[in-house]
Formats: sequence, C-alpha cells, structure tokens
Amino acid sequence: MQLGSTAKKAESKHIGSYQSFKEWINNASEESELERFQKYHGIIDLFNSGINQVYVNAQVKFLPDELEAILDICGLADEKFTAVICEAGIDQESFLELFELLNRSSNIEEIWVYPLNEHSRRIYKRAVKPQSRNRVKIGRGTIDHLDEFLKDTLETIDLFESRARRMMLFSMLESPREKRYLREFINPKLLYENLNLLRRMNLIEEVSEQVYGLSKQGEILMQEYLHFLDRIRRSIDTFEEEL
Repeated sequence: MQLGSTAKKAESKHIGSYQSFKEWINNASEESELERFQKYHGIIDLFNSGINQVYVNAQVKFLPDELEAILDICGLADEKFTAVICEAGIDQESFLELFELLNRSSNIEEIWVYPLNEHSRRIYKRAVKPQSRNRVKIGRGTIDHLDEFLKDTLETIDLFESRARRMMLFSMLESPREKRYLREFINPKLLYENLNLLRRMNLIEEVSEQVYGLSKQGEILMQEYLHFLDRIRRSIDTFEEEL
C-alpha cells in the first residue's frame, strides 16, 4: 500500500478535545457526527500506541493493480502501516472489499476495526480469516461504548442534583473551606452525609483538620461542569435569538 501525497497528517494538538478535532478536520459536511467521533478516538488510540505519524482521510493506492481507496485513518511506523477502518460512513460491502485489500498488503502491520455495535462486531470477526487474526484488532461497538459512557456521565451529573452538594463544591472552587463555614448555609445533617459521599468519590479531601478542599479529580470535574454550563447557556441564547 502507498500513501497519497494529499493525506492529512494529524498532530497531538488536534486531539486535545473533540471540539478541537472537529475544528481542525473541518472536512466534508456529508460526514456524520458518529463518523467523526470514531475517527477522533481512532487517532487517539494510534498516538497512545506510540505511533507518531498519523493520517486521516488518507488516499491510498494498492499495488500492483493501482486500486485507490480512502482510508479513514492510518499510522506509519518503521515503514509499516496500521490501518484503521470505521464502520460509520461505509456500507458493509465496501468495508469488506477494503478489508480484503488491506489484508493482502505486505506492508500493513495491523488492521484496526471500529464497529458501530456488538452485532457488527460479530460479523467482522467472522470475516477475518484464521491466518489474519493475529494482525486484526476489532474494537468494541462505538454505540455500546457511548451508552455505557452516558450512563456513567449521568450518574456523575446526579451529584449536582443536590443543592447542598452544589453549594459545597462551588464554595471550594475558590479555596478550601472549614467545616464550620459550610455549616452556615448547609443543614448539619446534610453536610455530614455529603462530606462523606464526596470524599468517597474522591472529589474532595480533608486538607487539614476540619478543612475540606477539592481534590485534583474534583477540580477537573468542576472545571468541566462550568464549561458544560457555559456551552448550554450559549446554546439556549442562540436558540432564543433564532425564534
């Protein structure tokens, strides 16, 4: 397989967040959100595996027939390619054709497949020939993974359902707080229960006797929560302006 000269090279700065990736890729409007999401995680996985040359939407050519195709993502290391195929945006027939071309290429080290769901995952596993199983990696279904991630996220958001917890966490954004300070605006019983809960979840820590502050994990969560609230507010403002 040969890599075309127009292949778009990804860098670590492009995947600092999903939003950063979308702004950088800024490619085809016909590309679905799920397709972009799969590519985003595929690039992250390649970088995490130690591959530094990563290309997205790469035009490739298969020799000797000179058949051309667009590969979702590929990584290059030691003159060997790791090819990544995302199911979103490709029909099953085209997928299997591309998979066969990659399988016949001598300079393909591994083929990573990102199926949409568990049903697709089983189909692709059956399509892998026994002699190729060592170099084909079929990931978890993206939709199944998203469902689990959403469940975990909603459980975290449930933390903010309690006004007492919100007040405690927001007050600690400025600095650690003494227990007696928190008791001024939170019922002592609720304060005791929620201090224990937030400590168990590793969101706050006792920095000194009777003084509590955000843990590192708690700081990150609160920053993300504030960013989330700001994005929601901006979206609502935009919707209201368009009415």
